[in-house]
Amino acid sequence: MPHRDQMTSAGPWTWPWRVVSRALASGVLLAGVACDSPTKPAPVARVTITPTVSTLIVGSAELLKAQTLDAKGGTLTGRVVTWSSRNSTVASVATDGFVTSVSPGTVQIDATSEGVVGSATITVLPVPIASVTVTLPSAFVVAGNTLQAAATARDAAGGVLANRPIVWSTTDASVATVTSAGLITAVAPGVVSVVASSEGQSGSASLTVQSPAASISAISPATLIPGSTATITVSGFDPSTGGTLVTIRGAAAPIVSATGNQIVARVPCVPSGAADVRVTNANISAITQSHAVTATPRTVALGQALILTSSAAASCSEFAPTGGPARYLIAVFSAATSQNTLTSVDVSGNPPAPGARAAIVAPIRSPAAVAPDLQTPMDDALRRHDAQHALVMERNRRDYERLSAAMRALSPSARASALRQSRLRAATDVAEGDMRTVYFTFSGGCSDTTRAMRARAIRVGTRAVIWEDSANTVQSLALPELAAYYVRIGQIYDQDQHEVIRRSFADPLLRDGVTDNDGKIHMVFSQRLNNTGAAAYVTSCDQFPAGVSPGSNFGQYFYGNVPTISTPNINSTASPDGWFYFMVRTVVHEVKHIASMSARVANNSPSFEQSWLEEGTARIAEEMWVRESLHHIPWKGNIGFGTAATNGLYCDFHPTDATCNAADPLRRPSYGMRRQFNEIRNKLLEPWNWSPFGDGTGQSGAVFYNTTWSLVRYVADRYATADTTFLRTLTNSTVTGVNNLTTVAGVSFDQLIGGWGLALFADDYPGLAAPHPDIQFPSWNLRNIYAGLNAAPAWSTRWNTPFPIAPTPLAFGAFASSVAELRGGAHAYFELSGVFTSPQVIGLAGAGGSALPSTVRLAITRLQ
Repeated sequence: MPHRDQMTSAGPWTWPWRVVSRALASGVLLAGVACDSPTKPAPVARVTITPTVSTLIVGSAELLKAQTLDAKGGTLTGRVVTWSSRNSTVASVATDGFVTSVSPGTVQIDATSEGVVGSATITVLPVPIASVTVTLPSAFVVAGNTLQAAATARDAAGGVLANRPIVWSTTDASVATVTSAGLITAVAPGVVSVVASSEGQSGSASLTVQSPAASISAISPATLIPGSTATITVSGFDPSTGGTLVTIRGAAAPIVSATGNQIVARVPCVPSGAADVRVTNANISAITQSHAVTATPRTVALGQALILTSSAAASCSEFAPTGGPARYLIAVFSAATSQNTLTSVDVSGNPPAPGARAAIVAPIRSPAAVAPDLQTPMDDALRRHDAQHALVMERNRRDYERLSAAMRALSPSARASALRQSRLRAATDVAEGDMRTVYFTFSGGCSDTTRAMRARAIRVGTRAVIWEDSANTVQSLALPELAAYYVRIGQIYDQDQHEVIRRSFADPLLRDGVTDNDGKIHMVFSQRLNNTGAAAYVTSCDQFPAGVSPGSNFGQYFYGNVPTISTPNINSTASPDGWFYFMVRTVVHEVKHIASMSARVANNSPSFEQSWLEEGTARIAEEMWVRESLHHIPWKGNIGFGTAATNGLYCDFHPTDATCNAADPLRRPSYGMRRQFNEIRNKLLEPWNWSPFGDGTGQSGAVFYNTTWSLVRYVADRYATADTTFLRTLTNSTVTGVNNLTTVAGVSFDQLIGGWGLALFADDYPGLAAPHPDIQFPSWNLRNIYAGLNAAPAWSTRWNTPFPIAPTPLAFGAFASSVAELRGGAHAYFELSGVFTSPQVIGLAGAGGSALPSTVRLAITRLQ
């Protein structure tokens, strides 16, 4: 043994125990160390599990506890226990004894410690069925047929339980039987319950066995009207079965509802008489019954017009045959009053015989392929000006409403004070050469006094003062040609335009005594406008005193752009001659806006006119001046394209023609009516895609200016006793938009839009004698004008057909077509022609045969 000192240096028992430990670990008995070593731990003799037997439901879990015991049954602590499952597909166990059931069955769970194993038995039971439901593919079956039923077992939470044994039965085997697989055989007519049972739960479904012979037992009403609904009672019919189809005279009748043995279907547009009503579906063969149908009869004599002013009337029309060649113009139009209301319409003719097909006509879509737009750069720039000008007019409308409300809110004394102070600020006496500060509020609005210009009076006439911004690049003092054009503009206004506006619309100086009291219109020409996108504008700001409109010039003002180069170029408004060519017509347009504003203020109107109608009537103002002072032609003169010798429309489109310019050296060259007839082109090529109410979302070019001009011109020609009286009433009204136009015309808006649509195509139609007033433009010969443009070498590329509207061709009989995205106030044209020997129906429906939208209308005229 080691020396005593060696033992005590590390503690009295350290060394011997280490030796003993190593010896025990190696299996060697170390002699001489017996009386002072610790007691050896007792081994595990038995392992028990609590509980020893347990039952679990699939998906549930339980915690098992293991106890280690010595040979005497004493509990041993701190012993390692390992858990295992003898079949983990039935139940699994975690290292802490937590058992999770997996699938039905019995399994032993073992707990092992120091080689000793204890076991527990776990029985896993399936989730109990809480309910059974029975599903049938149909609640009806014809006797002799079979039907496959299905059953679904669910637990208490509603979860589906798969692979459960199902026992099938029926409550009356004389009505129906069912196999162990759920296949039902219908035996005899009657009602039976089909029952499925499993694990003490059951469910059922009712089944009606019908007679093998299905039939239509009743159809109501006694006479079917296209567009209304028919109720069809059918025996031996299952409405829940797919593939149900109803046809009337071979045309599909859209199903509105199907309940029990009844079908409600919408009657399609078919000719009058006895018609086969046919029903089929997956449950029955075709069954048919004859029933009376009466379509609404229509008659349109040669040259006459029929305008159907409700969707119900427009949905179906029947025309009696003429017995020979015939031609009809059909205009499908929308009475919606927004350019962004888009409506799709199906158009159909007689339904084909069973098994035959209708002639499918290519649908009208928006937008179509429009011929190239080959306007001159000047025309293109002016079109962009119009788009900007439309925005200005909308801002004017808002400013007017705000400022007029502010004036009404002032007390009488405050209102009088504001008017007096503004009159004092406005100069009353102007001489040529005088300078004046003028506010330019185009961008900043009515409160903006920061954009002030110094303007020089370069002409003072009897009715107008012409001002030139001193900041303009090209000044009239340095360019005599420009000075002469300014003088001519003033002369033309004094001699012609002022009186035309005063007589035809309203006095533009109506409020002169309230404002600057100088008896003059002020025309301010400034280069500041050139970069705004607008060629000219007026503003509501100037109609109100500075107290509510600080930037007001408080008078009758309009503002125009100016030429910026001295080089002549008749096709550019940047040059003096091109600028005059355009501006002389623009003056009357803008002063008409002044007249409208003055009338609205004077009449205490709560609102300014809607922009679309104000711009359209401003185009009418241009026309009134052109017709009276430039062309010298009467109202309803049915004027065509003309020639250079006639000083008419030909000259409007040919500004360099010497004969034209010599005919009226004061006013020529002038745009005249060029904008009205030229810039309506897109409307004529795509009539369904352009509205009088403004450019739609995504559209540009201000096509609506001349579209609305065309509408107002038609309405005045058709319904006015004198167009000046009509226009004055329209201008002096306190209502706006559609209400204003229809009130003055005295007819419905549907009537106006329908007649206008027909007249756009049928006016002066070749060979049509004594046409009805509904289909005429008495003031202008549209076909002659567009034929003239087509024949003019300078314009034939742009106007590449003698007439721009091209209706979709249809032949008498069965046909189908459609219109996609018909805009509010717009038209889609069809031309129905051929030998007319059998009754012809024309039907309109919503997209896919749905009910016709409430805004869709129909107008028809007979051309042959």
